[in-house]
Amino acid sequence: MTRLDTCFGRRSGQVLDGEALVGLLCRYGIGQSEKAAVRAFGRIVSAEELADDLLERLNLDEATAAEAPIGLVLRAFCQELARVVRWDFLPGWPAALQARWSECYLAGAVAEFPFIAVETLIGLCHEHLFGERAMVHRLELDIERALVRLGWCLGGLMAATSVEHEQNFRLAAEDGDPVLGLPNRRRFLTLLAERLASLGAGRQLGLVVLNVEWGRSVDVLALDERDHLRLALSEVMRGVLRPSDILCALGDDEWAVLLPDLRHAAQVSLAGHKLVDACEALRSNSFPALRARFCAGGAAAPEQAGGPLALEQAARSALVVAKASGRPFDIYGGEIVVKAEGDAMFETEVARALESQQFQLYLQPQVALPSRRVVGAEALLRWRRSDGRHVPPPEILRVVERIGLTPLLSRWVVQQAAQILATLTAGGCDLRVSVNVVADDLNDPELPLFIRQTCDTWRISPSRLCFEITESGFVSGEAASAETLRLVRQEGGRLALDDFGTGYSSMDYLRRLPLDELKIDKSFVDRISVSESDRAIVELMVRIAHTFDLEVVAEGVESVEAEAALSLMGCDLAQGYLYAPPMPVAEFVAWWNGVEAAVPAAGC
Repeated sequence: MTRLDTCFGRRSGQVLDGEALVGLLCRYGIGQSEKAAVRAFGRIVSAEELADDLLERLNLDEATAAEAPIGLVLRAFCQELARVVRWDFLPGWPAALQARWSECYLAGAVAEFPFIAVETLIGLCHEHLFGERAMVHRLELDIERALVRLGWCLGGLMAATSVEHEQNFRLAAEDGDPVLGLPNRRRFLTLLAERLASLGAGRQLGLVVLNVEWGRSVDVLALDERDHLRLALSEVMRGVLRPSDILCALGDDEWAVLLPDLRHAAQVSLAGHKLVDACEALRSNSFPALRARFCAGGAAAPEQAGGPLALEQAARSALVVAKASGRPFDIYGGEIVVKAEGDAMFETEVARALESQQFQLYLQPQVALPSRRVVGAEALLRWRRSDGRHVPPPEILRVVERIGLTPLLSRWVVQQAAQILATLTAGGCDLRVSVNVVADDLNDPELPLFIRQTCDTWRISPSRLCFEITESGFVSGEAASAETLRLVRQEGGRLALDDFGTGYSSMDYLRRLPLDELKIDKSFVDRISVSESDRAIVELMVRIAHTFDLEVVAEGVESVEAEAALSLMGCDLAQGYLYAPPMPVAEFVAWWNGVEAAVPAAGC
């Protein structure tokens, strides 16, 4: 129902009938006594006299109103409004008033004008009732109260009329994309419903939804260049479609194709692959400098969906699966249904796990080279699902980001790390703990304050917390990220650049950002003892880090040979299964106690 339906119990565009009028008056508290009061006031002041006063107050005398076309229609509306004192409380007069206001609104009057006119009218009624007398009668107060209620009732009715016109404007708006000249989403839904309704026996209606994910190179294009790109893609898609197929633009980077009169759903797959191939060929041949990924999903009705929204949802579900699997196209089917249901269940389970604190932080030790003295640990996210399966952290993080729970998870990690440090301190182990934060965290101006408050709560020094961020996190939103990092460092926290060498490395970032550590990614460390090129790369990384007075941590150390090579390069710290796997806090403390005699831990 529209707002008119909700407020006034009628369908848009219908005249206010007797039953609806009774409901409207009742809603504003206008009963028989209020009607009698209004009629009594009509015997005190004539509608003509009230209209003249109203026009004068609103500066709508005949000469002034004639200066602009809208002035004349506003004047006519006010004259009609003043006739309220002659209203017999039948539907005819409100309909006439609505018609007058419609003329005003369509001529460009502001939506607030009826309330201005009603407020002015009530003020005039007050003057006619009381004048300058100090003493008033009860009957006069009853009349004024009735007029006020009636005024708000009429103002509300005019506001609903304005809303109705706005709805009509939207319905009458252009149904096409202004740049491409293709049907837009609103028109697409109409066409989809029409084609489904006219679907012949034994025939199917196919739908393909195609989406493009552009690289950063497209973000810097001028608007006219983006438009040219969209036009080129639309043209190339038209070229591979049948004359009866309908191409629609659902957004800046999304298209839909209606495929009517199909004999088999396999034709949807053929069309989907042709569309993706055509777009990729255009990009490769005409826009080779631009990076993009084209994906599409398809479905057919009535075989896979009955209604228009169900058909679109089916195609979009297939599109999601295609993106997740890395395939250019997928069609809706049993596997899609199972995966969609599984994904939805997994998202729900992740959200509940975070809410009920089912996640855990395991600790993997970091040791100094070459002494193997334990100086710290990295806190790593772990979660076991209800079916007993351990979920890889990247899978958890992807879902958490998709459902918008990243800030909650990040704060939970910081709180848990602080609690772990307090536990370690109680066990006589004065180590530091590293935690991972994502790029979005660096755009949160409240993060530094939250860290300090958490450390105060658990009575630990912020210097024992090290925050690791990937290179891509620095590149995205550099100014805000740098300021957040500066404040974290100012509070005493340590900062580390994680997975160095795997992202958009820049020596300038190392120079300008307030870092303490640089972590070399496992992918480089793995081959350090068998590949001269990888060995040279790691050695260069160590030298670069030391040039900027950064401590170097090598991740994924799993062999004595790799450890020896790193020691010769001057790498400061190492972390990996050579020393210990990630383990729960209690096991970590027991492990530390076991190695303390052989390799005393720092500060213990």
